[in-house]
Amino acid sequence: MENNSCIFILEQPYTSELLLKTIEKNQYTVLKNSESMKYKRLNPVDTEEIKNFSSKGDIKIYSNSENAIDIVLNKFEDSKIAKYINICKNKYLMRQKLSPLYPDFFYKAVSIDDIAKTDMSDFPDSFIIKPSVGFLSKGVHKVNSKADWGKTVSQIKSEINDFKKMFPMSVLSASEFLAEEIIKGEEYAIDVYFDNLGNANILNIFKHPFVSEDDVSDRAYITSKNIIKSNLKPFETILNKIGKIIEFKNFPTHIEVIKTKNGEIIPVEINPMRFAGWCTTDLAYYAYGINVYEYFVNNKKPDWNNILASMGDEIFYFAMAETPSDTDKEHITFDYISFKNEFSKILEFREIDFINKPVFAIVFGEAKDNEEITKILKLNMKDFIKNKNKITI
Repeated sequence: MENNSCIFILEQPYTSELLLKTIEKNQYTVLKNSESMKYKRLNPVDTEEIKNFSSKGDIKIYSNSENAIDIVLNKFEDSKIAKYINICKNKYLMRQKLSPLYPDFFYKAVSIDDIAKTDMSDFPDSFIIKPSVGFLSKGVHKVNSKADWGKTVSQIKSEINDFKKMFPMSVLSASEFLAEEIIKGEEYAIDVYFDNLGNANILNIFKHPFVSEDDVSDRAYITSKNIIKSNLKPFETILNKIGKIIEFKNFPTHIEVIKTKNGEIIPVEINPMRFAGWCTTDLAYYAYGINVYEYFVNNKKPDWNNILASMGDEIFYFAMAETPSDTDKEHITFDYISFKNEFSKILEFREIDFINKPVFAIVFGEAKDNEEITKILKLNMKDFIKNKNKITI
């Protein structure tokens, strides 16, 4: 453990081969748990040994999943990282912390128990409602008018019941929601860590394309030379301001922001202790040759000028192939060959255990143009289901 200053916590839903190889090659410290014990090539250590290590200074942790939050909050409750997590995972608390940067921004806490009786007198005509603690866009709804409120409440209650069967309540809290004004603009996600001095180091910038204004899915994210060049400096500026307010240090985050037409950058959420989920952060490796895990551990900052100098107009992406929610998973499979044929250049294809997970595949690819990205966004995943009504005995 003396050879590095970072602890990795592996958790469901997915651990990529790139992450495993990186840990193995560098002999990074890994917490012993049910996930890490699956991989014989690792040499995980128990919690007490890590606690002894952390007592010598501020602990530095990376996890591939927010399912590890409970471990950190329970075992390292007095650490700075636990404080950061509590701020990040409570969107209402985050809005409070960042209010000096956005004094005119509307937000309000809404209790799930009283959600149907919410006093909406001071609400804007349209707004976003989402869990104060949430993940994967579950429970997130755009309310176009106050007349739609009753329908939205019914949908939220149904979604929460389904989602809490798959993730711990630290990932999705059903007790409180956040209503906030709609931020109009382009949505981005940023993999960034704050180093030991509190400086923001951006490892990738993803643009989040949508099919329509009502689309809130996480189907695909893209990155490119142009996306990095046009956003790097303004994103660094606002992230350093955010980091200074919350006092982030030695902390990896996946931050979603919206860039308005006038150039204002407003955070939507700050996801703690990780970069892009399901190890989709690995897109940085395919697009730019950046191993985000090594960069974080070694306090390394990308030389973006040099990296982008040799690039053209390629568009890199990852796409999440969600399993249709109304499908009888036990009696179907997917036509992976036909699905792969929808993509012009696949860089990595991950087949996912769709019986126990909400997606059946993750695709990393290089697109020819934006039209191909639009095609991916419009794919109907039901088209790739086969043997839907056939039961094998």
